[in-house]
Amino acid sequence: MRYLSGLNPVAKVAEVLPLVKRIDQVEKVATWDAVGRVVAKDVTAPHDYPPLPRASYDGYAVNSEATPGRFRVVGTVLVGQYRRDIEVKPGEAVYVTVGAFLPEGADAVVPEEAVEREGDFVVVKSKFEKYANVDPPGSYVRKGTVMASQGTVLTPFDVVGLLDVGITAVYAYRRLRVGIIATGDELIVPPIDPEVATELVLKGKVIESTASLVAWYIDTYMPYVKVEERVVTGDKHEEVRFYVYKFLENYDAVIITGGAGPSEIDHFYKLGFSGLRGFRMKPGRPTSVAVINGKPVFGLSGYPISALHGVIRVVEPVLRHMANVTRPPGSGWVYATMAQDVQGEMAQIVRVKLEISEGELLARPIKAKHHSFTEPETCGVALIPPGGTKKGDVVPVLVFRDVRKL
Repeated sequence: MRYLSGLNPVAKVAEVLPLVKRIDQVEKVATWDAVGRVVAKDVTAPHDYPPLPRASYDGYAVNSEATPGRFRVVGTVLVGQYRRDIEVKPGEAVYVTVGAFLPEGADAVVPEEAVEREGDFVVVKSKFEKYANVDPPGSYVRKGTVMASQGTVLTPFDVVGLLDVGITAVYAYRRLRVGIIATGDELIVPPIDPEVATELVLKGKVIESTASLVAWYIDTYMPYVKVEERVVTGDKHEEVRFYVYKFLENYDAVIITGGAGPSEIDHFYKLGFSGLRGFRMKPGRPTSVAVINGKPVFGLSGYPISALHGVIRVVEPVLRHMANVTRPPGSGWVYATMAQDVQGEMAQIVRVKLEISEGELLARPIKAKHHSFTEPETCGVALIPPGGTKKGDVVPVLVFRDVRKL
């Protein structure tokens, strides 16, 4: 069907979802290699972390009940060292660095700047409570906590959080594999001498950019999809058909750019596939999709802005579904309205959950007493200026979790 005979509402893309074959192959992946992968099995914490009290400040580990007081320094524990041979006895202290496990007998850390050093002794003049300047056992995560649910696309921030608590492998779906076919006798394919290219463009040729834009969008915003092959053909339909069937045999989805309008070229029409032909969207009305044996074939306009609209409205929702994505990644800086006050004299970076309410993007701070990215609800980090912010203030947020509902 030629698309001018009746345009489909964009919402009809939902009708395609039950027809496509979802990825079911699962791989065990090292966590440090898992950025962009879709979690196939809930990732749960195998233990409390930290397993022991851990210093959150450089200073002296002491028994809080002995403060204030004078303490003899009996050793040092650096981050990365596992020193269970040192025990802090009454009147003793051990120097520790951020991230180091506290030795036996210690339950608080006195910052360096809060002591007076007297040879082998330090003098603590104030009272320090239990776990002062310390991350208590299980403060990052409790055993059994779901760190990343099935369908989550792991971001670098997720990977940092998993590695922080010792999760070194995850089960992930294999990446979706896509082939892209750029069509058009008018296309010039770089690399080519820029001066020659300019002359050809002025004579009516077009430098291929639409399929490149589509591939860039996929690489940037859909890391769970891999563009396996991208070819450029002329307008001879036999050549286009050859690559469509080749890609259908080898990959999970096919994207065609160009030759989408109701002309004598109209590759999608000539392929004879039944499906959704044309959508009520502007630009990008010729955008089309058909499903062949569980694999979608997309037809996009040759104009970059039209093709981009088609990718966002039609291609992305279908590929998300095929890849089993329920929590997709986000990327880049946005401005959001703070949902509550954040106090503090210094400049801060605060983990936030993002919500859309009445057309407004709200940033809700997540309370955490540690420095890890282990809160599954975190969507981004907000930059808080010196002096803090009030509810309703607008702040920049680095977003790593997509809040769109496609």
